Amino acid sequence: MNKRPFFWRRKILIQKSLQLKYTALVLITIVVVCGIIVWTVYLTHWALISENPSLIANHAMFADIFHRINKLLLLELPVVLVFAAYASILLSHKVAGPVYRLEKVAYEVAKGDLSQHVQFRKHDELKNLASAFNTVIENIQHLVIKDKKLINELSDLTDRLYVDIKNKKINEDEALTLIRRLNDLVGELRALIMQYKIEKG
Repeated sequence: MNKRPFFWRRKILIQKSLQLKYTALVLITIVVVCGIIVWTVYLTHWALISENPSLIANHAMFADIFHRINKLLLLELPVVLVFAAYASILLSHKVAGPVYRLEKVAYEVAKGDLSQHVQFRKHDELKNLASAFNTVIENIQHLVIKDKKLINELSDLTDRLYVDIKNKKINEDEALTLIRRLNDLVGELRALIMQYKIEKG
């Protein structure tokens, strides 16, 4: 079997809209912060130069220094932004991946597949949310299992009661016993259903 490349299974942009918005926010923040810092430094230095007569004589030298700094910033800033964009996308992937997985599992559960289980990769975020989601699925599973058991018992009892009445093999006491058992099972089903709130208020 051929060995898979490191990035073979990784689709970086899983939730494209979410990840690109996050990356754009990071880049805008970096640009704004850098702009504020550079602007503040420039204003401070030019103010000092303007207020100090001995420095005004070296105005050309300072202008050359600032020109070199500008060129350096213009070269470095794009590199920083590219690196920040890549790092932001990788970081957002650790959130977008789990969100994508939760969405898929939620759709499957909504279609009635309660065998689903949310499992994230080792370094993914939102593990607490996955645990809570799995607990919800497990609780629904237990409820369905109990419902199925009670429904099967109800079905067996009604079949037995029908056959016995049809064949006249049941007396009044036996019929009352079966009816009481049916009422008990209905009560258990009702109690199970009443555990869940379906309306606000």
